[in-house]
Amino acid sequence: METREFLIQSLIDEGYLKTPRIIEAFRAIDRADFVLLEYAGEAYGNYPLPIGHNQTISQPLTVAFLLELLDPRPGEKILDVGSGSGWTTALLASIVGEKGRVFAIERIPELCEFGKRNLAKYFGEDRAKIICGDATEGFLKQAPFDPAPFADDFVHGAKRQSVKGAGFDKILAGAAAFGEIPEVWKEQLKIGGRIVAPVGGSIKLYIKKSEGKWEEKEFPGFSFVPLVKNKLPSEGKKGKNGRRGQFGHLFIIGLAALIALGILFANEIYAPHTSFRGVQSVEIAAGSGSRKIGEILKKEGVIRSKWIFVAYVILSNRASKLKPGNYDFKSDTTVLQTAKELVRGESSEEVIVIPEGWSVKDIAFYFENKGMFQAEELMELAGFPNVDYRKAREMPVPKDFSADFSFLQDKPLYVGLEGYLFPDTHRVFRVAKLEDIVRKMLDNFDKKLTLEMRTEILRQKKTIFEIITIASLIEKEVRSDEDRALVSGVLWKRLEFGIPLQVDATISYITGKKGERISKEETKIDSPFNTYKYHSLPLGPITNPGISSIRAAIFPKNSPYLYYLSTPDGQTVFSKTLDEHNEAKVKYLK
Repeated sequence: METREFLIQSLIDEGYLKTPRIIEAFRAIDRADFVLLEYAGEAYGNYPLPIGHNQTISQPLTVAFLLELLDPRPGEKILDVGSGSGWTTALLASIVGEKGRVFAIERIPELCEFGKRNLAKYFGEDRAKIICGDATEGFLKQAPFDPAPFADDFVHGAKRQSVKGAGFDKILAGAAAFGEIPEVWKEQLKIGGRIVAPVGGSIKLYIKKSEGKWEEKEFPGFSFVPLVKNKLPSEGKKGKNGRRGQFGHLFIIGLAALIALGILFANEIYAPHTSFRGVQSVEIAAGSGSRKIGEILKKEGVIRSKWIFVAYVILSNRASKLKPGNYDFKSDTTVLQTAKELVRGESSEEVIVIPEGWSVKDIAFYFENKGMFQAEELMELAGFPNVDYRKAREMPVPKDFSADFSFLQDKPLYVGLEGYLFPDTHRVFRVAKLEDIVRKMLDNFDKKLTLEMRTEILRQKKTIFEIITIASLIEKEVRSDEDRALVSGVLWKRLEFGIPLQVDATISYITGKKGERISKEETKIDSPFNTYKYHSLPLGPITNPGISSIRAAIFPKNSPYLYYLSTPDGQTVFSKTLDEHNEAKVKYLK
């Protein structure tokens, strides 16, 4: 089961999430709070989930794409049409902030109430509100908001009102129009405003340049539930018109069924349905046809349905072009990507998977075990563990990459790249040089350390090097995100008070031991990495931390605690005084 951070990070890595305020909204608003209980375990999957009444909560990738196009900003007033579970409404409310407003409309009464309950977990009605109604027929008495409770602003079936030059800053629709979006949306958008809406099988961006003048952009390849009105045109009529109404009713039901089938098929093709984590290696033997290949892929957990795969490669004219070979598939691989990979043929790339918390030494021996390089080659390039290069003059000095990567400019030259080889899944050419791989990992670090993070580090008058050093301690000491922020606060506080950090992981880094209790004698080892002996940060990072630990180091959580310990089962126990801490050690560690 994927985690929320894994989902968010994959959307960032794939280029769908780019804007810091949208990324922060994804972190602040938990998708799990907006799905049905029976799908809670799949909340962080990158695919749509049913929410009842033939509706779904959208695929996170699609929501990220929509929000990046919409470009919501703090203080704006935004209309969300077809709010469904309320997830997108809550994301928008998080972005616009206390000075903004989000007005949402949902036509299905049961979903409207479901969305209201979900939204109330995060925001009051002064910030965002969902109203039950049909956005294609009626709109607002005033555009877009009155500070008073704005249930009265919605007028179902009222005459459209054009409010020139006033209205919403942005409008987002979650259901597809068949031809054009309702004219009333255009009327109530401010000049300079944006509408992002599905139209047919595409997403369209409308930018209002002036009254009557629009810029339109189209992005094809998406599937949405249809945007429909509450009443059918034939409702209430008799005779021939009544029979026409029945025919129309059946036509719409049939059309909706076809659209639903299309959505399900698209979900199978464009969303990942793998049953493994990380990377799965698959061998396709020569002579295998599309059915046999589908059978192998299903068995290895790359796809969910053999027959969906077979149907897709036949319909896309790829069935006869699939090539044998050895392939490495990532856990976020879709049927579309799998088919393209098999048509392209055996990959000339190598997949390397670097888990969070691996040191340069761990990575070096990983490369050696894969037959890529000798372990010593990486340590000569990136630095040996537990070495102060001011003193170890007989050892080769690590390469200085600071001219190419600005985040390294505050790193002392007497330490290596420990802490900066960002843990992730990387694809590299099999013939790639070691330095090229290191540069790829540094480039990934550069992308992950966002402008928001760098700005906050500067505001705190700290260096990136100090942050990464603390983050490396947090990575080795703590498992949960909440505990990481608390431990970060404890470590920074101890530094401020001049109290030794006494982080056991630094002793393990010095000795090279893993999973063993440290001894009292080991805490006396004379090493600049020894946080028992020296009342300061260790000489440098002791591992390569993931983004969660880096964020915890930048955004510590204040608490009354000065001590903590990690129990054998991974629990973190905090204490305010030394006496409490000693009692905790007796209780949990002996």
